[in-house]
Amino acid sequence: MFKKRYVVSTVLVVLIAAILVFQSRIGKGRITDTPVYPIKTIEKVLSSATKGTGDFFRTYILPREGLEKRELNARLRKLQEESNKYIEAELENKRLRDMLDLKSQRPEFVTSAEVFARDPSNWYQVIWINKGSDDGVEKEMIAVTPAGVVGRIHRIFNDSSSVILLTDASSALAVRMQSTRAEGILEGRGGNICYLKYVSSEAEVEVGDAVISSGLDKIFPEGLVVGYVTELVKDEGGIFHTIKVAPSQDLNALEEVAILKR
Repeated sequence: MFKKRYVVSTVLVVLIAAILVFQSRIGKGRITDTPVYPIKTIEKVLSSATKGTGDFFRTYILPREGLEKRELNARLRKLQEESNKYIEAELENKRLRDMLDLKSQRPEFVTSAEVFARDPSNWYQVIWINKGSDDGVEKEMIAVTPAGVVGRIHRIFNDSSSVILLTDASSALAVRMQSTRAEGILEGRGGNICYLKYVSSEAEVEVGDAVISSGLDKIFPEGLVVGYVTELVKDEGGIFHTIKVAPSQDLNALEEVAILKR
């Protein structure tokens, strides 16, 4: 009996040792995987389900969201363009209404014109308008806006003309202080500021005073607003003031002008 048990035990030990040696040589295999096989199967099913859900979102949900976002952006751009057109139309209508008011107020009115070019040089303050001799424009006529004097006509073609701005170094016009009636000559020097000369040092001048055309040069009609005093430099012992004047019309923001006779 004892001998039989000894033989069985020996066989079992040898069998287990053989299995261990076999596994060590082949690595992971069916024998060791067998206990966890159901778990791995469940994991694969869950993994496939998760992958399928991700593919569904990438294939159907995400593209739809991207399409809706692009459509919303396109509608937003269209609304912004329409809003910009509306604002531009309102501003243009206001400028044209102001120009019509100017036409009704000035008997010297000849025509209105659009500014289509500007001299890019810093040496000359010149703009170009789309009206010329065919529209009755002549040399030395005056360009103005409802805000004030712009300059005078210089070169003329059939369908266009150039305008020398107040701020050009060659520009000069006779003016007077609106409050004190003191007279002088307004000159440009190529920048955005004009200089008022020959105003007596005894004249009362203050920053903010309006400067208007006097008509004494026989070019610019009398009473047009030209600009406003921005700085007064008193020269002790001098006989004239040194006065800086800013044009009443922003000469860097011109779109339409009216042409007046001399």
